[in-house]
Amino acid sequence: MARPSPQTERLVSLVDAIAARPEEGLTLSEIARHLAVTPATCHPMLVSLTELGWLVRHPVRRTYRLGPALITVGRAASRGLGAVDLARPGMQRLRDDLGLTCIALAPGETHVTVAEVVRGPSGHGPHVHVGDQIPIAPPLGVGYVSWADEQTLRRWLDGVTADPVKRAHHEQAVKCARARGYAVELVTRVETELGQTLARLDEHLDEHLAGLAAADARNPSAARLRTLLEEIATELGDPAQDSVLDLEPGREYRIGRIGAGVLDAAGDVALVIALHGFGGRTEGSRAAEVGARLAAVAAGVTAQLADTPVAQDT
Repeated sequence: MARPSPQTERLVSLVDAIAARPEEGLTLSEIARHLAVTPATCHPMLVSLTELGWLVRHPVRRTYRLGPALITVGRAASRGLGAVDLARPGMQRLRDDLGLTCIALAPGETHVTVAEVVRGPSGHGPHVHVGDQIPIAPPLGVGYVSWADEQTLRRWLDGVTADPVKRAHHEQAVKCARARGYAVELVTRVETELGQTLARLDEHLDEHLAGLAAADARNPSAARLRTLLEEIATELGDPAQDSVLDLEPGREYRIGRIGAGVLDAAGDVALVIALHGFGGRTEGSRAAEVGARLAAVAAGVTAQLADTPVAQDT
């Protein structure tokens, strides 16, 4: 998962600290101590945030408080979380009925953000938490871009491959996902072996990753990890390895995730709800049944959002 930069962490820490004292605010010296930097270091950031309206400075006490520009941000965030609130009961039903982990993802330009996680009883599924960001760089992400706007979809397709045959496959995968209401993404052989190899690595993982060549003799898993990392780029480039066009009822699939989009009142993607934790192999008929259940939940939330009044900024 992507880690926030020090500047990002500093900004979040600043906003959280001032939000904890919304009426009195914090002085420059108090903010500097909280961020463990000098006043001269954080002063330019405070000036910029004040100019943007994120902060306001009291003319007498010289304290900084949260500004009016954050009101619009808060309203937008509230509307986004409203979709999660509407989706949560259906996600819990899917977890209870299917025994799978259900994750809600909020849209972004190059990443999706985990907005909710309802874990299945089996413990299978990705080890993600609310707030984690997941890249949708091609060929990954067909389960999200199938519900995105045409510009986002076109940008994603442009990054998939220069091979017209492979691009056509991905275009068809998106069309099929939209037609049936859910997208099916497969677990590749390399992805499976990579997870197994990582699980076998001991607490000296950083040592292995820093010097795999030296670690080969001490731990065969480190050698296998290096090989898998070399293989994964090739296998991910094979369109037959990542998405499904038509589910054949009697055929077995190694399913990684099934996703369905939730649209807001304007028709834009508000969330993608994804089911994880299939494990082993799943028959096409079972996958279709699970996908239809997921699509019904997503369609229900979409219908609720269409009836939800949108707050107007004043």
